Amino acid sequence: MIVAREKPQYQNPPRQTVSRVRRRPLPGTLSRSSRVALTASIVLLFGLGIMILLFYVQMLATGFQIVRMQKQVAELEVESRGLAEEVSRLSSLERVEAVATTRLNMVKPDDRQVVLVRAETVPGSEAPAPQAPTAEHPAPVERHWMLQALVDLVNHRGQSHHG
Repeated sequence: MIVAREKPQYQNPPRQTVSRVRRRPLPGTLSRSSRVALTASIVLLFGLGIMILLFYVQMLATGFQIVRMQKQVAELEVESRGLAEEVSRLSSLERVEAVATTRLNMVKPDDRQVVLVRAETVPGSEAPAPQAPTAEHPAPVERHWMLQALVDLVNHRGQSHHG
C-alpha cells in the first residue's frame, strides 16, 4: 500500500517591524570606546616601560665605560711614572759620565786641557763683546751638541770638585 504524504505548506509569517532593542552592557564589560582607551593606555605604558629600560641600560653601559676608562688612566699613570723614573735614571749625570768614559772611551780632561773664559758684557748690551780670533785665542770650533754637553758636564763637575 502506498500512502501519499502531505506536503506541508509553507507560509510566510506576517512581516513585523523589528525595533532594535538597546542592549545594556553586562556588568563588568566595557564599551567599545573604553576598550580602545584601555588598549591605548596599555600600549603607551608598555612603550614607556621599554624607554625607561633602554635608558637604564644606556646608563649601565656608560658606567662600565667610565670604570674601564678609569682603569686605563690608572695604568697609564703607573706607566708614565715608570717612564719618568727611567728618564731620570738614564739622564743622571753619573750615568752620562759612565757611558762617556766606558762606551765612548772619553777621558776627563786634566787641568792643563781646560781653559776658563770669563765673558765680559759691554754696557747696554746683553751679549759679550765679540773678540777677533788671535793666535792666543783661536776661533771656537763648532762641536756636535752631544760632545758640547759632555764637555760642559765635565767642566761643571771639575769646578765643583776643585772649588
